Amino acid sequence: MRNAEHATSPANMLADHKGETVDFICEDCEILKRLKPAALLEEYGNQTMPSLPELVAKSLGCKRTENAFYDRCKMHFHFSPDEWAKRMGYIDPREQKRGEFRFSDLSRWHRLYVHCSCGRKNELDRERLEKSLGKEALISDAAGKLVCKKCGVKGSAKIIVRSPPRD
Repeated sequence: MRNAEHATSPANMLADHKGETVDFICEDCEILKRLKPAALLEEYGNQTMPSLPELVAKSLGCKRTENAFYDRCKMHFHFSPDEWAKRMGYIDPREQKRGEFRFSDLSRWHRLYVHCSCGRKNELDRERLEKSLGKEALISDAAGKLVCKKCGVKGSAKIIVRSPPRD
């Protein structure tokens, strides 16, 4: 006799939501709604999270939910500015001042430059450094492991994160 497997609910369901509220925003309609997960469960049942913005927009009377292509509803989940920046891969300027960046915090366009106390400056091979130290390593920790090719001193370097200029 085969072992019967229990059916599991798909990932990303409303019942699995851990936050205090679920926030929705539509810039076009100037709507910002904060709803409790319990109230959403009561009204809509255990829906998948991606289906919720459209359901909430319909309940608010948005006519754009009927349009599939042109001028359609743009309601989506709203996140705090910090959460949004984190999800979009942006670096918080306050973090940049503290120098507590990890390689995983950087976007692909960021460049790393090393400045030694002897005056030597050079661009670092980011991929090679990231591969040897790991994505979760602090960039400031990497500076302590570098040896200057000019003066031979280890650990006196400073790593600077820059974005290349736009064309």
